[in-house]
Amino acid sequence: MISLRHFAALTLVAGCAAAPADTAPRIPSTAPAVASWAPWPSALHDARHGGASTGDGPREGVVRWRRSLEGAVTPGPVVGADGTVYASSNGGVLHALDPATGVDRWTYDSGATGGGDLSVSPLVLPGGVVLFPTPGHEVVALSPDGVRLWSVRLDGSPTSPVTVDGTRVYLGDTTGTVAALDPVSGGLLWTVDAGGVSYASVVTDGSGRVYTTVDSELVAVDDRGADGVIAWRRGPGDGITEVSPGLAADGTVLLGTNGDHEWAYRPDGSFAWRAPRFITYSSPSVTADGLAYLGDHAGRILVFDTATGERRAVYGPAGGLVWTSVVVDRAHRVYFGGQDGHVYGYEPLGARLFDVEVGGPVDSYPALTADGVLLVGSRDGVLTAIA
Repeated sequence: MISLRHFAALTLVAGCAAAPADTAPRIPSTAPAVASWAPWPSALHDARHGGASTGDGPREGVVRWRRSLEGAVTPGPVVGADGTVYASSNGGVLHALDPATGVDRWTYDSGATGGGDLSVSPLVLPGGVVLFPTPGHEVVALSPDGVRLWSVRLDGSPTSPVTVDGTRVYLGDTTGTVAALDPVSGGLLWTVDAGGVSYASVVTDGSGRVYTTVDSELVAVDDRGADGVIAWRRGPGDGITEVSPGLAADGTVLLGTNGDHEWAYRPDGSFAWRAPRFITYSSPSVTADGLAYLGDHAGRILVFDTATGERRAVYGPAGGLVWTSVVVDRAHRVYFGGQDGHVYGYEPLGARLFDVEVGGPVDSYPALTADGVLLVGSRDGVLTAIA
């Protein structure tokens, strides 16, 4: 059976038009990221899906190590405050890895397998507890030493949990449920049914607003302490949504679909802008300085101004469709993987830094360590550290 995602990819390859001409990069000199309690504690670095690091990434494609896991390394790795790399696969085992060697410090087997091509990451809380969204229906809390503390079961498969300061965790699942979670006890504080199938990891501004996507819609949920309430929903009619939203510092929230535009809305739900692009399976990385990076099926990375929708840069085309998300370092260097089984790095002004073959298509959302190592998983079951 061909999945909806793979059918769309085949359709595009058969009949897509030529890509627009590249845009000369116009990248600001301001910092693309803000510091957090760990180098890369969650999916796309932070609760807004900023996708950017406060440190430098690699400038050459030197492989530090490769590590084979139990299945396709589609889940995105994260990094704890002490540098420990937390990575899992569709085989359902979470590995705490030494960042210098890739050797296990400990493992936890969830007993569940699956996940397909949906990249879901653990969350490292400020105190070092790790929340592991398993390929089943559980989120498991593990101590920094890998001891199981508690678990919570959801109706669907959990996506990447997020938190701003560790006092409250938000997460979604594939049934469209959005939940608020007590990170100490694991108790569900509230749940909301957003009404549809969801492939999204939620984002939040830290002030009680949470966003998710279901089917072809963007849904805003307000946290009212003991309850979650749907504030609004918007559906541009531009195809199903298979990616997570991105949330800019000014409150603009981005919606990517299987259609031919990126959509942006203001916090009150009013339309902000739309920008043309090819179909995307790449969740946007929305940096702290107002840029949105996303990959497309033309093998490019498009960069938009989050306030206006103006295209600011184009990187590539690379050798294959880009389903992974984008990592940006503090100098605005750009890193991403392709369905061609390669990982690419680019300078801010567009020159290619490196092209590393990793062996299998890249669905996983990458991460950056404090010492500038890029961590990328591939579908052949390998996690690669590029130093």
